[in-house]
Amino acid sequence: MANAASSLSKFAVKPVDEANASTSPGIVPTRGKNKRVGIAVRLSPADWHRATELAMRERTSLQRLLLEGVSELLRQRGLPPLAGD
Repeated sequence: MANAASSLSKFAVKPVDEANASTSPGIVPTRGKNKRVGIAVRLSPADWHRATELAMRERTSLQRLLLEGVSELLRQRGLPPLAGD
């Protein structure tokens, strides 16, 4: 029955030193370091339909429409707009 203890050991709570080993300084976060970063925007179905219809009427993408809106808010606050490249 010695195997039972070893097979169940992977479900046990790790000691503090083992838990901290996974967050060693050698791990470098990668979020926001690539050329593009994906985000999720949550809209109600009605708002999504309205925004999509506006994008189609403007003959642009919903992404471009959102970037233009955020850039306009930045301009209104005296800040440079998004690069959007």
